[in-house]
Amino acid sequence: MSSSEISSWSRHGFEINTDQSRLDKESILKMLGATYWARDVSPEHLWTSIENSRSYGLYSPDGEQAGFGRMVTDITRFAWMSDVYILPVHRGNALGKWLVETMVSDPALSSVTRIMLSTNDAHSLYHRFGFTVIGGDDEEGRQTMQLKR
Repeated sequence: MSSSEISSWSRHGFEINTDQSRLDKESILKMLGATYWARDVSPEHLWTSIENSRSYGLYSPDGEQAGFGRMVTDITRFAWMSDVYILPVHRGNALGKWLVETMVSDPALSSVTRIMLSTNDAHSLYHRFGFTVIGGDDEEGRQTMQLKR
């Protein structure tokens, strides 16, 4: 399976899909523009980074963009999990857990042996999936985490 192959998962009327043509660019750029990790990135650069990643759109039962995440990956050995986000109106329904679970278990990334990420506020979410903190805090208080499998 290649990173360009489209995958889809459904649960309780919600869908996660890797079809980039379905991504709501305006909604995603607005969501990510409000985050501590992407607020200083131009919309053009942010969208280019999304286009060059394996993207996971999370859609509500009515088809609205409810969340998003992406993997920057070589598809064989390494991936960097980034931009995981759930719209506030959809939080509290375990959708973030489902999105991370889906990204980590995506068959397209089955040969990837190391997934890394950086966070300063979601350690407990990632610990649930086997991620561990490596190194210390960086200059902005973020911690790098990895999942080795």
